[in-house]
Amino acid sequence: MEKQNIESFINECQLALRNALTTYPEIETTNYLQGLPKELVEKIFRLKPLSLFIPESYGGRGGTARHRLALLEAISYESIGVGLMMGINGSLFLEPVSKYGQEETKTDIYNSFLNSSSLGGLMITEPDFGTDALSMRTSYSQIGNHVHLKGAKHWGGLTGLADFWIVTGRKIKPNNKLARDIDLFVVDRNKREQKISVDEYYHKLGLFLIPYGLNNIDARIPATSRLIPKTSGIKLMMDLLHRSRLRLSGIGLGFIKRMLDEAVNHCRQRYVGGKSLMAYDQVQHRISLLQACFTVSSAMCHYTAGVSSIRNDLTSYALQANAAKSVLTDMMHDSAQSLLQLTGAKGYRRDHIAGRAVVDSRPFQIFEGSNDVMYSQVADYVLKKMKKSKYRNLYDFLNQLELTTNAADHFKDVISFDLNFSSVQRARVKLGKIIAKLITANFTFNLYETDFQEDLVDNALEVIGNELASMISSLKQSRLVSVVENYSENSDWKLYQPLTTAIV
Repeated sequence: MEKQNIESFINECQLALRNALTTYPEIETTNYLQGLPKELVEKIFRLKPLSLFIPESYGGRGGTARHRLALLEAISYESIGVGLMMGINGSLFLEPVSKYGQEETKTDIYNSFLNSSSLGGLMITEPDFGTDALSMRTSYSQIGNHVHLKGAKHWGGLTGLADFWIVTGRKIKPNNKLARDIDLFVVDRNKREQKISVDEYYHKLGLFLIPYGLNNIDARIPATSRLIPKTSGIKLMMDLLHRSRLRLSGIGLGFIKRMLDEAVNHCRQRYVGGKSLMAYDQVQHRISLLQACFTVSSAMCHYTAGVSSIRNDLTSYALQANAAKSVLTDMMHDSAQSLLQLTGAKGYRRDHIAGRAVVDSRPFQIFEGSNDVMYSQVADYVLKKMKKSKYRNLYDFLNQLELTTNAADHFKDVISFDLNFSSVQRARVKLGKIIAKLITANFTFNLYETDFQEDLVDNALEVIGNELASMISSLKQSRLVSVVENYSENSDWKLYQPLTTAIV
């Protein structure tokens, strides 16, 4: 492949996508049940942006983690849907193949991506096992040099559109029970014996470019298609998912920067009561919140660029990956909601970026781990460590934890209180939000060591401090509220006379 400065290549890819979206606006507004038509996929991938995820020794550009994040940011600024397509292909397929794939498999895959605009994806989730993914029932048996993989998977992004899939499954043991560990295999659905059929396409609420559905897998694949873990398949999957959750920061930053730019441009041009919207205090407050989201997501990218190389094992990075993913995706949706509020009725349309952004950002809070689950896991990790180390005060513990030490010291007055370890589940989710916010605040503190605009960092930390104060107040006031089982009894207001009657 012809050499080119990677930064200029990324800029060229961004401009090409912008031109494609201008020429074919239906790309963003049409609900493609089965995904983008192949000719539009080829236009979007004409410059081979995914070559940044392919090693130079195989003909790719061999970009670093920083370059790959920059590509995701640039593409997601233009389209969150296309940005997600890039993320799925890069973080969930090409990088795992590069790190764990066998040589017999890599060459064919890379040639296909570079020469035929091929796409790849990852299948983990099953109809009966979503959050409980490790209980999956997709299974395989090995016969000679081949593996027979059978099962059902759904909600795999690019269903029916991707040519290659990494599919998870469990080995059938001699007693016909399934092994505890999992294995991951590359399936080439263009080969007749490697069958992945789509039984149903789902009518999506948003992200119209990304097809989702129910897949039936009955594939006979070479044993060389198996990804080879360093220790276990579960740890391989954790390394893969933690890297992908951290890499979402590139998609999130591009999206949030677009929301910020759209909001600023709209508020400068829109006049109400003889002055621009930007002159109103509440509008400036919303813009400042958007700027804080931009700064924190920039800090996440800065951190991720340093740790997420495929040479690093991210198996043990659950705390920072779960914290970053959940805080980032909450900020994405909050940013979209702010833009919609600022644009008003004009933005409440599918063909306006504000309306699209609200719907398209929402699933990011669900896939790759529901945020409520992520926050709960963050809290459980910290509570377990605190109990083991005999800490009760949240500040005392977080002040000595590397991921939070700077943020804990800065927000000491707010977070110095003793925890009740018998907290109910919903309180653990709130506690997880607080800890996750402090972890990402620590990332933000790292920007002081760079030439990043300092007043943006100051303002972001001020916003985080206000959010922490509110969340901690809510945490301290949490009371157990039970579900009323027979809520239909004596709950029809129409049966009762009003206590007061207005005289008209």
